[in-house]
Amino acid sequence: METEKEILEVFGHNKGYARTKDILDAGLHHHYLDLLVEKGEVIKIKRGLYRLATVSIDDELEEVSRIVPEGVVCLFSAWNYYQLSDFVPPEYHIAIEKSRKVALPDYPPIKVYYWSEKYWSIGIAQAQIGNTRVNIYEKEKSVCDAVRFRNKIGKDVEKEVLKNYLQERGRNIEKLLRFARLLRVEDQMKTYLSILL
Repeated sequence: METEKEILEVFGHNKGYARTKDILDAGLHHHYLDLLVEKGEVIKIKRGLYRLATVSIDDELEEVSRIVPEGVVCLFSAWNYYQLSDFVPPEYHIAIEKSRKVALPDYPPIKVYYWSEKYWSIGIAQAQIGNTRVNIYEKEKSVCDAVRFRNKIGKDVEKEVLKNYLQERGRNIEKLLRFARLLRVEDQMKTYLSILL
């Protein structure tokens, strides 16, 4: 169908993304966008934001690491990468040192957290994604972040991340407690461990 082809062209101009507004600005009706979602050609990320199904998460993470080269994959994106949470975030969660500033494009969607050097620099590792080495927090540091930000992310997410980590065969409690100490959540972590282990 010609209209669907035109909509896909809008996605092509935006690196595989489009907002409802982009479709309307192109003089197209959003009903055709809904049809593409039903067919599985387009994925609804959140209200008003869509992505082509052919855009891979790995390609996106490579793109994000180029947009924010000093950034570190954190929180929901890190938990998703490590399979500690089933929740697929609608945007990429990236931490940068708070004195730095970054200009973000519309696509891909990125949520930036500005952390002090003291906390931002702890536990940065690298993951090979496609042809790019992407900065990401170590798994144990990411688990501690779930405890550290429990009031912002919600207790359910915190519990899910902790439980999934503690069920892993390769878990490292000593390393987990070392990060908990550095991030000042050691008491809370010890309490959780005494309940969950």
